[in-house]
Amino acid sequence: MTRLFTSSCYFLFFLGILSGCQKKEFDSFYERPAGLGEPIYQQLQARGNFKHLTAVIDKAGYKDILGKTGWWTFFAPNDAAFEQFFKDQSITGTDNISDSLAAAIVKYALVYNAYRKDQLSTYQMAGGSEAGAGFAFKRKTAYYDWVQQKGDGVKSKVIATNRNVQSQKGVNVSVYIDGDNNNKYIPYFTNSFMSASGMNQGDYQAFYPNSSYTGFNVAAGSVVNMDVAAENGMIHEVDHVTLPLKSIDQYLSGNSNYSEFKSLLDSLKFYSANAYQTHRNFVATGSTDSVYVKGYNGQLAYSINSENYQQPGINSYLANESQMSSWSIMAPTNEAFRAYRKKILSKYGNSFFKGAPASVAIDFINSHMWSTMLWPSKFVQDRNFQLEPTTLTIGNAVDKQILSNAIFYGVNQAQYANVFRTVYGVPYLDPAASMTFLGYSDAATGIKPYITQPSVRQTLLVMPDAVLIAAGYRYNESSAGTSTSAWGYRTSPTASYAHNLIYKDNVFRLFKSGVLITPTTELSSLGGSGIVESQSGDYIKYNGGKIQTSGTVDSGVDLNVTKSDVSSVNGNVFYIDGVLSFTEKNVGQHLQNLATKYPASYASFYWFVSTSNVYNVTTKAISGVNQGIDNKYTMFVPDNAAIAQAIKDGLLPGTKATGALPTAAPTNEAQKDMIRKFILYHIVNGESIVTDGKKADNFLTLFQTESGDNTLVNVLNEPNNLLITDRAGRSATVTVNTSNQLSNRTIIHSINNYLNYNK
Repeated sequence: MTRLFTSSCYFLFFLGILSGCQKKEFDSFYERPAGLGEPIYQQLQARGNFKHLTAVIDKAGYKDILGKTGWWTFFAPNDAAFEQFFKDQSITGTDNISDSLAAAIVKYALVYNAYRKDQLSTYQMAGGSEAGAGFAFKRKTAYYDWVQQKGDGVKSKVIATNRNVQSQKGVNVSVYIDGDNNNKYIPYFTNSFMSASGMNQGDYQAFYPNSSYTGFNVAAGSVVNMDVAAENGMIHEVDHVTLPLKSIDQYLSGNSNYSEFKSLLDSLKFYSANAYQTHRNFVATGSTDSVYVKGYNGQLAYSINSENYQQPGINSYLANESQMSSWSIMAPTNEAFRAYRKKILSKYGNSFFKGAPASVAIDFINSHMWSTMLWPSKFVQDRNFQLEPTTLTIGNAVDKQILSNAIFYGVNQAQYANVFRTVYGVPYLDPAASMTFLGYSDAATGIKPYITQPSVRQTLLVMPDAVLIAAGYRYNESSAGTSTSAWGYRTSPTASYAHNLIYKDNVFRLFKSGVLITPTTELSSLGGSGIVESQSGDYIKYNGGKIQTSGTVDSGVDLNVTKSDVSSVNGNVFYIDGVLSFTEKNVGQHLQNLATKYPASYASFYWFVSTSNVYNVTTKAISGVNQGIDNKYTMFVPDNAAIAQAIKDGLLPGTKATGALPTAAPTNEAQKDMIRKFILYHIVNGESIVTDGKKADNFLTLFQTESGDNTLVNVLNEPNNLLITDRAGRSATVTVNTSNQLSNRTIIHSINNYLNYNK
């Protein structure tokens, strides 16, 4: 028993020694490093020139946080900074700083994680990896706004969104993320960032004219002592007190110079009730009122009250991107806003956008929004959300601010958006041409991107709504479906509208027929005469103010210009009194009509066509000449004298001695094949060519050799002088006064010689 007791004592003694050694090793491993400074609060207290700051920290309730735990970067204003702050704010001292103001000062100076100066300019990607040295100029602070307890005049309790509102098929959808407090970011400017961004001192001082750029600035302040290591972070001493910067929403709300622009933005506010924030607010305040997340229409580039940068048009969110990215916005002053509103809404009675299409307000605002940072030195280079450079200069910026979520410019002139200043804007801003605007803006027509280019000259023919309605067309969104269209048509005033997709294709062709292709200069008048191709591939003829299409050729009624608009930067717009109709008749019908109207030019050729095996007597179709939007043709018709010569030369059946036509339709297969080849070789396949001097090349014909090879004719084209050369080197000239005839996707010319297919 004694021996057992003695052994136990030895064991316990040895265990105590071992435990003591282990504790010493543990303490040694985890002991405070020899050079590590005290926590942030204690260091500020010990340095002696942060008396005001430590008092503010105490008042804010952050003494324990900064004196014990965490891992922070603190942009610490010194006493001199506070003395100037007291003077600027008419405050007698820290005793007169409210608890809420104290908390705002401290929390906005407090950045999550500890950063030396050289680390601050590095963008931190999600997951902790670093990329883009010199890219970053902001960090997330501990400060955030929460629920507006007094609401915003619409809802009694409101919280700013922390993500852009999404627009899904025109419907706004809130994507607010619970748990993200929408913290504000604080800006700073280092040599590394300025160099990597291609900026200079002038960029900084444009926003902070009373400050000097020193190579390390925090907002309007300069860092006078940097990289002070503390147990719980890093201290950078600054000579300026920075209050939490306002978001775009907050800045505009508090500045009456932009009240009209802000009213327009407010007309696009979007609210969604949030149960999580409602519960949080109830726990904090006892209020049972619902809390609404406020954002802005998802068709805008971004929500102006979100503190988290998000690339416009991209629903996903990239964490930390706000470190290196920021939006930009130009806000017209009230005077500038009213002047531009009067200009673009004159046909709507200068209303406050209420009578105009909803998209007008969206386009107006988006033209003033940039997806990126618009620095003063790059003011005229970077493109806005609509991918357009500004129409202003930095001299138009009468107010320049770095805000918490954007670069802000108050401007004394509105940005002239391309959708308003180009020919596109004429029907867009005219309530009498709303159907034309709907057609132009539909991506299926491809019209909008073509005519909104300021440097490309344009001529438009616009059909007013009254004209389209009288012709049987309408637009009714409720009629759109998987197999139907919003575009409808009725055959008579008493008939019902049908919304088949074919009618959408038809009306789109009408709109595209009014977009004339004039690549060098627009038509200043339609008083002269000429023929012009349109975006639809159809040609339009004009003469003395009269307009002719393939459809009006059938009806025999030309169109008239009723008025013109020459206010656009890239061309002219002419309103017309009828529909730019297109023929649905086959080319044989028009060839027959021309044979009657101009017999010397077309009669003999038509005789061969009408008696050939490539012609359908009932439908008037010529084999190989197809209808449809993808088909275009040119028919070169030898006149009667040329046909007679072709008969004499043995290329067509008839009396060789005199060149007379056969007395009856040939029945001999060899002769029928001869006629077929002759006809098809005189039809260019895939292109419509007129005497405008534009299209000149080797062109395919409809004729193929017995071995299946394609055949070509060469066209030399000068204005009113079209020369066609065949495979044998024979040439023919277009007779202008009887040519440029409009048919179904086909131009018909009279030529003074035949083309030889037989070489």
